[in-house]
Amino acid sequence: MQSSISLFSGFLVFVLILLLAYACSRYLGKTWQHSSAARYMEVIDQLAVGQDRLLLIVKIKEKVYLMSSSSQGVSILTELDGDFSPERSLGTPSTGDFSQYLNRYWKQFRDGKDSSK
Repeated sequence: MQSSISLFSGFLVFVLILLLAYACSRYLGKTWQHSSAARYMEVIDQLAVGQDRLLLIVKIKEKVYLMSSSSQGVSILTELDGDFSPERSLGTPSTGDFSQYLNRYWKQFRDGKDSSK
């Protein structure tokens, strides 16, 4: 009897920790997203090409630039022409709440599709 109570209380503590982690991640995600918002600049896309090297497509006012970022600094490589609006992107949107991503991967898992491919 004592072991079943101990097992049940351990399970409750585990569930409580999961709920607190979920609440903290939602709060911190919203806070950091708003604090990093710029008024005149937007990172449209980024690609990691090394451990500390990134290629960035950045929109500053109405102009779009290809930039590189590394431990040595940030530099503008070239100005880009074309439409780089989020509606024309090839991948999935980078913004969205956690429940959307969780539901999408849960559906893929339930249907038997491997989401890592």
